[in-house]
Amino acid sequence: MPRLFRNMAVVTLIIVVSVGSLRADDTADYARVLTDVGPAFVTVKFVLKMEGQFGNRESEAEITGVMVDAGGLVLCGNTRFGSPRMMRSIGGSATPTDIKVLIGDDIDGLEAKVLARDSELDLAWVQIKKPGDRKFACLDMSKSIAPEVGQRILALRKMAKYFDRILTVSEGRLAGKTKKPRDLLVPTGLGGLEPGLPVFSASGQIVGIAVIQMPEDEELQGMAFTGIGRDISNGLILPTMEVVKATARAKEAGTKDKDEDDEDTKKSSGASNKKSKEMKANDEDEKSDDGDE
Repeated sequence: MPRLFRNMAVVTLIIVVSVGSLRADDTADYARVLTDVGPAFVTVKFVLKMEGQFGNRESEAEITGVMVDAGGLVLCGNTRFGSPRMMRSIGGSATPTDIKVLIGDDIDGLEAKVLARDSELDLAWVQIKKPGDRKFACLDMSKSIAPEVGQRILALRKMAKYFDRILTVSEGRLAGKTKKPRDLLVPTGLGGLEPGLPVFSASGQIVGIAVIQMPEDEELQGMAFTGIGRDISNGLILPTMEVVKATARAKEAGTKDKDEDDEDTKKSSGASNKKSKEMKANDEDEKSDDGDE
């Protein structure tokens, strides 16, 4: 065999082996991320009550969230949860009610409530009301990484109920990083990037949470022809450390609200007991008066 053809055959063999190895690595990456973090993905069902200039209505909805605390704290995208800011822009309001968190194959769900919302960061936190002693599978945000531009990234999301809510993986790369309005990661090639859900490196470390970032309404109107719509629609990623800080603030706010509710309950109970004692004393006085007569 001529040397030229022999060399070409060797090169072709190397390329085939390399591609085969790459595909095997890709398969392993997908399988690892599905196995390691898949159990932390949950479904959040709720009834969205909307009020506006065209009347009031209710609609059932469900979104995907991710458990970020073993005690039953779920992170969601605020825009997917009836964003107050978006509703105000059209002169209305939207309130999620009858919230339930479905875990695994559960079809009934556990009752939950909105713990906190951050419209600026596009994040919302939902807390299971009665977790009991149960410890839920959750996303470990301490295992994070700051990716470099060009690095492979993976995003997970659940398909609709019609498709049995199976968990799927999409792949892209980090295309850039922004400093304004805040530190954000710019992905490319990620189909179906869903706000509120995590994005991972190929090795399975969390990169950040997908979010939608929009300027204020007046500023947005002035940017109508600047291409910002394209930038918004592609989705952005809030770095993990910023999500960790925001989650800590949400927990603190939730604890403060609970303490205030408990204090109000105590005051109400105290006032009720005082009123009960006064009524009892009045009854005794009346009985005493009847006896004197």
